[in-house]
Amino acid sequence: MPLLIAVSGFKDGGKTTLALALLREILSAGLSAGFVKHTEKNVLSPEETDTGRASALGVSSLYWGGDGAVLEAGAGEISREKILEFFPGKDVVIVEGAKYIPLPRIWAGSPEELPPDVKGVFAFFDRTGAGGDGSRIFVPGTEKQLAARIIEMYEKAEGDQPASLYVQGKQIPLKAFVSGMIAGCLAGLVLPLKGVNSLKGGAEIYLKRRK
Repeated sequence: MPLLIAVSGFKDGGKTTLALALLREILSAGLSAGFVKHTEKNVLSPEETDTGRASALGVSSLYWGGDGAVLEAGAGEISREKILEFFPGKDVVIVEGAKYIPLPRIWAGSPEELPPDVKGVFAFFDRTGAGGDGSRIFVPGTEKQLAARIIEMYEKAEGDQPASLYVQGKQIPLKAFVSGMIAGCLAGLVLPLKGVNSLKGGAEIYLKRRK
């Protein structure tokens, strides 16, 4: 299950530039990543279009063209749960915007600019380059250190257990013995499969119960 990190701030505050820099550092560290650009503008297709008609039914739709793809999540507000649903196999997902979604957050701006109703900020990225301390306040040129902070958060969230279990997006607590048993049994089934040379980097397994 990925760690979700919001990069929030005011318009033209450098959110996209910072988000892309963090993604590059996260990928270079060997982790997988996803990206969500959240906007308060309406972006779903009109109901008379093919994807619009599917979205009106509450069905997630992918509009795929020659230059990329647009994922339409159907009716309802974006939420932490919806983001997790679309990125189940990633390590870290950077969510640009999302000022009011409850997520751990980097504020693209100085502490003085932070609105009182924006919560969850663990770091600031001040483009003015003033007052950076490398711990809570970061400035241009310290993106690598800020990404390292995110990676540290991810590793802490993963913990030392060899197996983690999530059911419908909710983590199920496991005792160390049970976690070890699950990891051992699955490794014994997966390692002999053709194309699997090692589980050193871990593995993501999705189970869908069929009636």
